[in-house]
Amino acid sequence: MRKTCLEPDAAFSNNDYWFSDQEAERSTFFLEEFCRHVKGPLAGDTLRLEQWQRNLTRELFGWKRQNGTRRFRYVWIEAPCKAGKTTFLASLGLYMLVVDPEPGAEIVIAAGNTEHASVCFNIAREMVLRDPDLSTVCRIYRNRLVYKDAHLRAISSRQEAVSGSNISCLLFDDVFLQPSRELHDRLITSMAARSQPLTLYATAAGSDRTLLAWELHDYASRIRSGLIDDPAWLVQIFGAPADADWRDPQVWRDAHPGIGVSVSEEFIAGEFRRAQQTPGFAGTFRQLYLNMWGQERVRWLDMDSWDACDGRPLNLAELAGRECHAGLDLSTTTDLTALVLVFRDDDGGYTVLPYAFCPAETIRQRQRRDRVDYASWLEQGYLIPTEGNTVDHAVIRRKILEIGRQFRLRELAYDRWNSSMLVNQLINDGVNCVPVAQSNSAMNAPAREMERVIADKHLRHGGHPVLRWCAANAIAHVDATGDIRPSKSKSAERIDLVVALLMGISRHLIGPRTRPARRQLSVLGWPDETMAGRKKLKNV
Repeated sequence: MRKTCLEPDAAFSNNDYWFSDQEAERSTFFLEEFCRHVKGPLAGDTLRLEQWQRNLTRELFGWKRQNGTRRFRYVWIEAPCKAGKTTFLASLGLYMLVVDPEPGAEIVIAAGNTEHASVCFNIAREMVLRDPDLSTVCRIYRNRLVYKDAHLRAISSRQEAVSGSNISCLLFDDVFLQPSRELHDRLITSMAARSQPLTLYATAAGSDRTLLAWELHDYASRIRSGLIDDPAWLVQIFGAPADADWRDPQVWRDAHPGIGVSVSEEFIAGEFRRAQQTPGFAGTFRQLYLNMWGQERVRWLDMDSWDACDGRPLNLAELAGRECHAGLDLSTTTDLTALVLVFRDDDGGYTVLPYAFCPAETIRQRQRRDRVDYASWLEQGYLIPTEGNTVDHAVIRRKILEIGRQFRLRELAYDRWNSSMLVNQLINDGVNCVPVAQSNSAMNAPAREMERVIADKHLRHGGHPVLRWCAANAIAHVDATGDIRPSKSKSAERIDLVVALLMGISRHLIGPRTRPARRQLSVLGWPDETMAGRKKLKNV
């Protein structure tokens, strides 16, 4: 299951290549002596390379061509999430900055997006700041590290990638998140003038076999299996085979090199239990933690568990006067608009009251397109029609104001997209409107919360058929950190009411804002939090 690099003394040697034990030792010495952990319980401690990291580092910098340049031009590191790939990549980047003899070295970090590239750069920057020697010899800037005439920086755009670049080393993190090959190809092209360019890839498995990551994974796998002879590539792949029993803890240990090092087996076991309860997460678990490629798109929510929740019709009289948060997902002018009220119950669950709006003149067309019975939903009162062939925001505004008179509407959570006019009107009406980002990091907590209450049968959805349809349609998008959100682009049909429901739940998770407790500085021998106390604290 694990595929590891050969030990340096076991790798072949011929007239084309030779091995420098001195260079190999120097590289591992630098990584363990000058590079430090910057996050987690080991923050501040120097790196201690795992055996696979040590072997890879020695091979990369030990093997030489006859002219003295490095043998390897490409390094493919593929391992599950939480295996320490980004920290390892950052430390290799610092070695290329400080030790590698390339004149005017230009080391560039790229990733699936700017945020992920910044993660790797910030780790490298923090490593320099934490080491007294590196922080002395390097000039440290917000977006750049400089040692003599060498530079290390992160790339934030395709335009920047070709703006006078002469890259000597490319660190490409999270390759599986790269949406196209354009940035990658431009960066590789910019290395043409270098005598020994080096590209280091680090990635976990992806699910889309049409993207760049699968192409590179397939090529690296063929090299590793001996089907392709490319001596310029160094390949390190971890993962479980496609036919492995993903429920077996031994499979986890064989597939994930970070278990017991960068991530605990207890954490993996907790994620496994979540995958058992949420079928849509099972494929994500195999992809993120076992590095298994090409999982099919799976429905996010278990609809048997959904149907096992309380589906009895809601008693609006019992809900009247109760406090709630609402989520509003405004559509384009011709699509479904969702408004969902979320009430917190005493057992830690939620009662949800959905409203779905659609243009009356498009119902027949929508029924043919979406292949669901909009006409019956309209007749039964589960859809609110608006006159004409576009969604009338005035109808939505009146409904929200009516809700405010019937319930204690604490907040209305909304997506900024296409909502400014209606939201400004509602704010003038006295409605407390709060924007909620649609990113994975913002939606992860409410998504996990909804998984929990569905598994516990504490979601009271009243059997609303439109909400159920949206829940059954939802496909989750997972980012490199494991954060999830329902994806409209991946989901084949509408998921608007689920998105609105998550926005409403998100505001419940924020909780009431309380004033922070007064600090008692007297326990430290200082006066309480007075101006004199602050001045004394500042001088410590």
